[in-house]
Amino acid sequence: MKAIETYYKGYRFRSRTEARWAVFFDKLGLRWDYEEEGYVLPKTGCYLPDFKVILPSDEIIYCEVNHSEADDFADDEIRKLREFAHERRCKVILLTGVPDFRAYNQLVPDSLSNSFTAAFFQDYEPYIRTADAYWFQALQLDSNTGRLHFKADEWRLRKAFGQGLLDAVAFARSARFEHGESPN
Repeated sequence: MKAIETYYKGYRFRSRTEARWAVFFDKLGLRWDYEEEGYVLPKTGCYLPDFKVILPSDEIIYCEVNHSEADDFADDEIRKLREFAHERRCKVILLTGVPDFRAYNQLVPDSLSNSFTAAFFQDYEPYIRTADAYWFQALQLDSNTGRLHFKADEWRLRKAFGQGLLDAVAFARSARFEHGESPN
């Protein structure tokens, strides 16, 4: 099945899922570039990151979007993303599906070839946080999709991550792109 190309803010996204992430980043107040620059990696070849996200602290985090229902990137793609994280000395977050209240697989420079960390969003500094033992207590694994969701009601989500995150998720999920509509 072919994804629907979607236009938003002058960009032509390869899928609605990518466009929804752009809406999410905008609503959260994060700067981003879409497919800004490609790279030639020494071992795995060419790579074009989906998103370059610039945090208010000027830290750069790259994000790769997959519309899949499960957290399942191909092995060769993971090798390429690991090499990119190592070569660029940056974090790469694997954004699977539309924005949600969950932790996403994250690759960090010099990590083991079979390891991931987990990252999640919030509406205050540092905006993207790497989960530690404290946060893992609040996560629940969905055995069907492999996704780590926060097991909390709306009040607890708002308290932990901020109203801005709840708004960004809702806004991105409800964004309509048909007939020239703008999610702004």
